[in-house]
Amino acid sequence: MKYRCIVIDDETLAIDVLEDFISKFPILELVGKFSSPLKATPLLMSQQVDLIFLDINMPDINGMAFFENLPAKPQVIFTTAYSDFAVKGFEMNAVDYLLKPISFERFFMAINKLGQKSGANAISTSPLTTTIPHEGSDYIFVKAEYANIKIKLADILLLEGYKDYVKIHLLNETKPILTLNSVKHYESTLFSKGFVRIHKRYIVSIDKIENISRNRVKLKGIEEFIMIGESYRDFFMELVVNHHT
Repeated sequence: MKYRCIVIDDETLAIDVLEDFISKFPILELVGKFSSPLKATPLLMSQQVDLIFLDINMPDINGMAFFENLPAKPQVIFTTAYSDFAVKGFEMNAVDYLLKPISFERFFMAINKLGQKSGANAISTSPLTTTIPHEGSDYIFVKAEYANIKIKLADILLLEGYKDYVKIHLLNETKPILTLNSVKHYESTLFSKGFVRIHKRYIVSIDKIENISRNRVKLKGIEEFIMIGESYRDFFMELVVNHHT
């Protein structure tokens, strides 16, 4: 099997070193290299990625903070010039934690760990592209009122979380569908299908956004503005606004 991987680092030399090391392993396929996490977001959203070589200290956003906020997480190998984050890295279930300057011998050990890890938990596909039961490319099934209801993704405006329940607001429907589930479940399920989480309570359809004003978004068919959570703002703005300007 091959692992589709990307490198994210704000240092050109570090990217060059990792690219050279990756080229020596037939099981690794480098599909992208980026100088910041936010620049890597469109590829992570649209393509299969099995492994990220991710620098921690970067000017726009900390690598660990970026990884924590990814709704669907590939395997990760953190890279940094500082040892302070090692414990945190392993708490996040990282494959390995490489201190710069990275030697080929140490890189080789990290790839061996990747093989051992995948033996128990194979990652032949990225979480973004894993087939999920009862979900298609343009619809989902949700359980509500003792029935499984088919909902077209094009009809969804907003998903609103209430503890163990989620309200699904639909276009041209005044009454939302209430289902027993979590916002977290739908965050990972819908991320690659044109939806983005903007708050701990809200997931919105990108296509239904009419305007963005400061820390709020206006959705088609909904009068009230929806708040953007502070911890979601940078990711949201890069994905929705900066990438399309």
